[in-house]
Amino acid sequence: MTARLDSNWQYNGLRALVLDNPALQITILPETGARVYNIIHKPTDTNFLWHHPRNLPRHIPYGSNFDNTWPGGWDEVLPSTEETEYRGEKLPHMGELWSRPWDWHEVPTDDGSACVYTGVSAAILPLRFERWMRLDAEQPVIHLRYRLTNLGLDPLDLNWGIHPLFAITPHHKIDLPPCKGLVGQSNSARMGEVGQTYEWPHLPTTEGMTDVSRIQPYEANVFAGHYGTELSSNWFALTDTQRQVGIGMVFPTDIFRVLWMWQVYGGWRGLYHLAIEPWVGYPVRLEQAIAAGRQRILSPGQPIEYELAVVAYTGVESVTAIESHDGHYRVIGPTKEQMDLTS
Repeated sequence: MTARLDSNWQYNGLRALVLDNPALQITILPETGARVYNIIHKPTDTNFLWHHPRNLPRHIPYGSNFDNTWPGGWDEVLPSTEETEYRGEKLPHMGELWSRPWDWHEVPTDDGSACVYTGVSAAILPLRFERWMRLDAEQPVIHLRYRLTNLGLDPLDLNWGIHPLFAITPHHKIDLPPCKGLVGQSNSARMGEVGQTYEWPHLPTTEGMTDVSRIQPYEANVFAGHYGTELSSNWFALTDTQRQVGIGMVFPTDIFRVLWMWQVYGGWRGLYHLAIEPWVGYPVRLEQAIAAGRQRILSPGQPIEYELAVVAYTGVESVTAIESHDGHYRVIGPTKEQMDLTS
């Protein structure tokens, strides 16, 4: 069996690129931020990505408010979350990449995998952002390679993150390596006080201990944004404990030093979803990251390149590690169950 790329699809009038193998089907919308709109695990008929119930994918004008227009899925965010000013220029909400049309082409492979290149140049910042997404020939593994290039004459202060919105139920569980928690936003005492630090996932609150790894029901009517800092390893996982199916990511910690977890359990716009986002620095607003000295400085003409992987898995209720060696990925459960996804 081999993977394939099919570019002969449309979704709501947009071109759709479909990567497909026996385990996964991935849909990319290159005309609107090269958004990854679907990651479907075919054996269990599970779409890991969340879709906005009131917004469909469409052409979105540059500079639009992200929260009011985005349809869900996975976006690339650079160089900030909120609208911000940098060197006298106003940068859009959630950055310059997510609403622009991206270039794309198929990349030949010789191992049975399927690969698509997508890339875009920013409108304000002198910056080129490129992503290669390669689907394994048979296994539920997505390999990604990124390159950022400063096209200008001066160094750029940047902060960027990977922004997948996941579909959730009250049966889902977040697993992270040992780390510190930091409350960045909260609308309820149950989700902590802004600025509070804790040993993730055990959050002491005025209403008792909250296990942040457990997804709350929609009726909880809360939302929060927490950071995972001082990460002891380079992965995260989200598992449906009832169905024992999940998705995880392995990322380079020399690039992404923090995780931002946007937890929406009915309390923001009546929505229900979870984002687990690797970020270069924090806070995720650019001017605040610069003030804290946690931004990345990109020198002129010196690209940054890095790789990461997304894996789907079954058969465990939680994850204690995702290990990689020579392109092989192994998901490890709490009782040492192991799934070699690429053997």
